[in-house]
Amino acid sequence: MRLNKLKENMEFHLHGIRHQVVSIDPPKVYVIRGKSSREEEYDYFELINDPSFQSLDVVVQKVVEEKKGQHYSPLDLLLPGQRVIVTKRSEMIKPILLLLKLKAGDLKARIEFTARFKHLILKHEKPEKISQESLIHRIAKIYNVHERTIHRRLAEYKKHETALPNQGLVALIPKTTRQNLSRKDCHLLEICHPKKKDLILDVVRVRIPSACHTIIKEVIETEFLTLKNDSAKAIFDLIEARCILQDIDPPKYDTIYKLLNRINPEVRARMREGKVGSEKFTEVERGFSNYEAKYPLHIVEIDHTEFDMDVIDEKTGYVIGRPYITLGIDVFSRKIWCMEISFEPPSADKVRRAIMHGIFFKDAKKKYDTVYDWDVYGIPTIIYMDNGPEFKNAEVKRMINETLQSQVQYRPVKTPRYGGTIERYFGTINSELIHRLHGTRKGSVKQKGDYDSEKEAVFTLEDIRELLTFYITNYHYEPHSGLPIQFPTTAARYYAGLEMVGFPEWIDKEDEDYYKMELLPVIVKPYTRDGVRFENVRYKNSSQHKLVMPREYKYKVKYDSDDVSKLFLQLPETGEYIELVVADRSVLEEIEGLNRYTYKKVMEVLREQGNLLVKQIPGAELIKKAKATLLDRIQKLVKTRRKARAQAERMALEVGINVAIPPQPSKPKTAISLSDMFDQLDE
Repeated sequence: MRLNKLKENMEFHLHGIRHQVVSIDPPKVYVIRGKSSREEEYDYFELINDPSFQSLDVVVQKVVEEKKGQHYSPLDLLLPGQRVIVTKRSEMIKPILLLLKLKAGDLKARIEFTARFKHLILKHEKPEKISQESLIHRIAKIYNVHERTIHRRLAEYKKHETALPNQGLVALIPKTTRQNLSRKDCHLLEICHPKKKDLILDVVRVRIPSACHTIIKEVIETEFLTLKNDSAKAIFDLIEARCILQDIDPPKYDTIYKLLNRINPEVRARMREGKVGSEKFTEVERGFSNYEAKYPLHIVEIDHTEFDMDVIDEKTGYVIGRPYITLGIDVFSRKIWCMEISFEPPSADKVRRAIMHGIFFKDAKKKYDTVYDWDVYGIPTIIYMDNGPEFKNAEVKRMINETLQSQVQYRPVKTPRYGGTIERYFGTINSELIHRLHGTRKGSVKQKGDYDSEKEAVFTLEDIRELLTFYITNYHYEPHSGLPIQFPTTAARYYAGLEMVGFPEWIDKEDEDYYKMELLPVIVKPYTRDGVRFENVRYKNSSQHKLVMPREYKYKVKYDSDDVSKLFLQLPETGEYIELVVADRSVLEEIEGLNRYTYKKVMEVLREQGNLLVKQIPGAELIKKAKATLLDRIQKLVKTRRKARAQAERMALEVGINVAIPPQPSKPKTAISLSDMFDQLDE
């Protein structure tokens, strides 16, 4: 991921005038403007968020221009097995890249290197004294490869990353794979679970005539991926016999033998060896349960909870239910890094949206006129989570480990005390905010008593999002009993930490769309004359007639859970993503910008009703002002929502939406984490 960082002696443009950074003292930056010699003081966060701020990094500008208006990701063209190779090669050179940063004086790199790669450091050896050649020699022994191989991959990565930031991993794709990506005679063969046909275990790229795809797929699923553990010859004989009976030219033995070997090793082991095979891939180490955060964004803890309050619909005033919130907290400073709130239960996509909120600028002051800005952003070194399936999802792990170049770590099983930092904050939010709002369900039935939470509910989801943003930004400047006495607030602790390691790197606003696309979930779908059908909605691109192919040919498609009206399809020849929109333009206006979870719930209601037609410590006075503003906002919202609710009840509004969508949406085939899937089957 290409990141930007403001450093001493760096030059930038502000309002068209050249500036030079003299010194950085969080949260202040001191610069010299133009040709003058007088220092000027800026707030760091306000400076880099100024629309006229521009870095003079020529390479960065070049990439921004090249990427503007499109999204290209060669890594998305890879099949699961091919991605495993890239991941392994990336892990091989990671300690070398950290060593280079460590020797340059990067404190974060030193901490990460000594924590992750203890096995590469000799007893009583100082990391900065390790030579690159010595480190490469140690890595080569562990991976059982020649040192020249590591030298070559490191050189290719550096060359690629210098020319095109964010594309270093592309250099780690095997050359033969890169050559095959653009072949037009390649087809994607889905290998599904023999008992659950909607679970895709692997996708293999083949150059076999499509006539025998169905036979090969069926034999692999029902005969090869079983505890019978049949040989490759036996599987070939079955495929050959069935092809002959159907007057189809059978493939060669070598073709089938190579195809079977390309199936994900984890899939083969789990399906053909049972528990013995599964044990090979069961995670044992859980990592950072007793690890201490040493700087801001060293460790971020993420978890979900369901709010103890009812929320109403903005248009109708009717109670919808209890929303779920996902929060990420910086363990070092206790500042809140990310927030995602919606009615969608915990899921991999919910985790993805929370992480995106964490790495980007939040613009809280601009959006909600908060007293303080929400100035925590950037990529953590470690993202620490529990063992829920939404966290252990393969795509979530890949997004964190590869796209963000961070580490995924899990708390030990059945040990909620190791997630105490975020759990305590959930309790703080409930006691100090949620349980004081109209519509609260309190902490228990006894506390609730005769209070009718549904009848008293007055807040919408956006109201809660705004109030939480205001509450969190205030919280950052309030005394915190869990912090050292010399740093009484989370903001003071955060800025003190930044004095050690510097401000976090950021992503330019013009690049945010590119990375949002990079982080979207992927499915594989055919493009027929009707376009792409996903969750029973048809999508098309009227200018791309060449996309129509037989159903056996599958494209990679990305979807945005925040907008049901469009998909993004990847062109196999170029790797570029193009937009597909809802084929039925008459419903486009109704569902444009509609969240997929909300869309599904609306469809359920309509179906039931038979209507499916569709650092600076502020003074006490400033804190009081912030709290008073928050309370005033709550009272205004209460008054407004009560009026809306009363009006809705008088008008006897009914839920309805004119969207012509066929009933009973089919469940899409989608690749999931293998560990998750096998755990579900065991249950």
